[in-house]
Amino acid sequence: MPLYEGPIVDSHHHTIWDCEANYPWMSAPMRPMIFGDDWSDLKQEYLIETFIGDSASHNVSQSVHVQANFDMTRPADETKGLQGFADQHGFPHAIVAYADLTEPNVEKTLAGHLAYANTRGIRQQVYWHKENEYWRFVDQPDFCLSNAFRRGISALESHSLTFDWQGFAPQFGALAELAKAHSGVRFCLVHAGMLTSLETSTVNEWTDALRQLVPLENAFIKVSGLNTFSRRIDEPLMAHVTDTVLDMFGADRCFYGSNYPVERMWTSLDDYTAAQKRAMAGRSDEMNARFFHDTAKAFYRI
Repeated sequence: MPLYEGPIVDSHHHTIWDCEANYPWMSAPMRPMIFGDDWSDLKQEYLIETFIGDSASHNVSQSVHVQANFDMTRPADETKGLQGFADQHGFPHAIVAYADLTEPNVEKTLAGHLAYANTRGIRQQVYWHKENEYWRFVDQPDFCLSNAFRRGISALESHSLTFDWQGFAPQFGALAELAKAHSGVRFCLVHAGMLTSLETSTVNEWTDALRQLVPLENAFIKVSGLNTFSRRIDEPLMAHVTDTVLDMFGADRCFYGSNYPVERMWTSLDDYTAAQKRAMAGRSDEMNARFFHDTAKAFYRI
């Protein structure tokens, strides 16, 4: 079956500009992080014009920019800059901004983002790995179940904002609990729940945890950044993740994202997208269109 050639919505990419002024983590001492022990190659600008050029060969017609841990003391400045890029270049078409949902003044932060037309959702990273201390963005696995966090999720619901939820398999129960309690919020599980390897026990834990989300129609799967842990194009893992989530959730609840330029450290955007297309090669044209375009477009209202 020929590979998909239709339009693509890239639902997960970043831009990086004026690194030293805007991204404090880039100026911090080098230490292991979730995307590698040495991420020197990421410490450079990646402008929206570069993304447009990198993605042109695969007919990326629209995109969603996800917050890149810009200076968190002034999160609306990231959204302001991105809206400026969108107004000038046409990309990105939607913005997933940062807010600390536990803050008492979260409504003020959301209002700052909502001043810009392309704001569609929020990501606050909540991942916590049970073994690797460097794969922890929060201090406890159930961080997102606090009363303060839940109040923040309620604030998203009042503004029809989505939430990009990023965590590991043992945390999926927390996502399920949030999705049940906040049926008016659409959640997406970023990077398809970050399967770290194809080792049998790891796959089984991830698959079993995903089953908690299947009955929850407001829980979606963003199939993005699948090589975060292999740090190379890992087509068997990409195919396994893609097949598993599509068989469990269907193409109306699964959609594509590149996670560029993080993946740039080990592959080109052209090669990454081609590998994802090969992972979808056995699926129908209709399913490919939903996975690569329609579902993300509907989820982020673009």
